[in-house]
Amino acid sequence: MMRKKQMNYTRKPMRRNVSLFLLILLTITMAGCVPAPNTMIPIADIAVTGGHLIVQNETGFVWFDAKITIDDQYTYIADLMPAGKSSVPLSEFVDDQGKAYNRGRLSIRDLKIDITDTLGGKRHFDW
Repeated sequence: MMRKKQMNYTRKPMRRNVSLFLLILLTITMAGCVPAPNTMIPIADIAVTGGHLIVQNETGFVWFDAKITIDDQYTYIADLMPAGKSSVPLSEFVDDQGKAYNRGRLSIRDLKIDITDTLGGKRHFDW
């Protein structure tokens, strides 16, 4: 009987030490956490060259159901846009009546991209 009590007595400090170690480890881990930035990280570069809109998808993932809108009027929809560079002819952008975007007489003032990411989340970006 005496032996059993002695074993329990030696185990209690060990439990305290493990608990203290876990508490210190948790404190150190939490102190190392950095809050997420409150500004959006760029995910694409946009350029217009000649008769094409160049979209550089820098996320490393495919975009699904990509809807690109120029000046809230001319829209282009792609089932998917691969990671990397894509070139879309400006003549593919059409308004509600089916008229194609004509760069010769118009300049791009606003560009929006709406996508579904690989996790199924909807995202919206403005330039």
